[in-house]
Amino acid sequence: MRDRHATLARSRPRLIPAPKARMRRLLLLLVVIAGLAPVTFLRTPTGLRSDIAEVAVTPVAGRAGVTGELALTGAWELSSAHGWFGGFSALVADGGAGLIAGSDRGWLLDLDLASPSPRAVPRSFRFVGKRAGERKEVIDLESLARDPASGTLWGGFERANLVIRWAADGSQTLRRPPEIAKWSENSGPETLVRLADGRFVMLAEGPERGSDTHHRALLFPRDPAEPGAPLPFRFAAPADFDPVDATQVPDGRVLILLRRVRYTLPVRFDTAIAIADPRAIRTGAVWQGQIIQRLSGDVFGDNFEGIAFVPAAGDPARGAAWLIADDNFSVFQKNLLLRFDWKP
Repeated sequence: MRDRHATLARSRPRLIPAPKARMRRLLLLLVVIAGLAPVTFLRTPTGLRSDIAEVAVTPVAGRAGVTGELALTGAWELSSAHGWFGGFSALVADGGAGLIAGSDRGWLLDLDLASPSPRAVPRSFRFVGKRAGERKEVIDLESLARDPASGTLWGGFERANLVIRWAADGSQTLRRPPEIAKWSENSGPETLVRLADGRFVMLAEGPERGSDTHHRALLFPRDPAEPGAPLPFRFAAPADFDPVDATQVPDGRVLILLRRVRYTLPVRFDTAIAIADPRAIRTGAVWQGQIIQRLSGDVFGDNFEGIAFVPAAGDPARGAAWLIADDNFSVFQKNLLLRFDWKP
């Protein structure tokens, strides 16, 4: 019987892989994780939130990989030793000669554009995330909108799928529109833009189930932080591209920033800018834009997530479209700021 049991044991398949097989599986797993996780944080935030951020703005010389109708007139890298600096995923004009950048860690940064080169406003890097319980915070800020008349600012937050309104007097209003409650936690209200007539356009980053191109979208007739039923529609993006931000230009049309992830090591990105007319939005219909700009490869193969239009002081019909990149707190990516000339 003992010999028979030994024979059966030898004939059974091994349940524990050999050391070399285990090593191959581990290496394959690491490659998959690194390649499929565009938001792999390789730099851990350190220090205190109360630390003062000294921000450097350094010109970037590269120009390869940019094609389209808009002329690239400037490129800079934003950097700081502050442990929480980076992750910029939203951008909006401040109503003057400046920008407000928002990060997906719940921070805002003011940028002064009065000089030929942008400058970070000293001591303007500030935390605006909101506590939600003893151990939770609402911090995943992905989009910004602003009323130039009142200075009111709105932020769209993923994961929680909500909107926070910051009034000029410092008061805050938080609302979870029921229409976005079931949007994906990681692909929610990535785009929020306030139109000149007071309406708001909100686009979901991730495509709706069963489609590679259609994204759920809402047109709010008024403030999304107040009750009111928005108009539902769909936004059509090129296959594999997702909308990540938008801004309105003086002729009423909207520039929509699109991003595609390329699963390489390290992860790289393709960027496109589409233009669309909000007057064409209809209930239940598909809204589609035309691509006018592309960025890919070289220094511009980065994760651009924010776009904002700033009118020229002497001619408000002209100005500049600004883009900002999210470094994902990765040593392979940068916080880039780009300026494109806009002519009607």
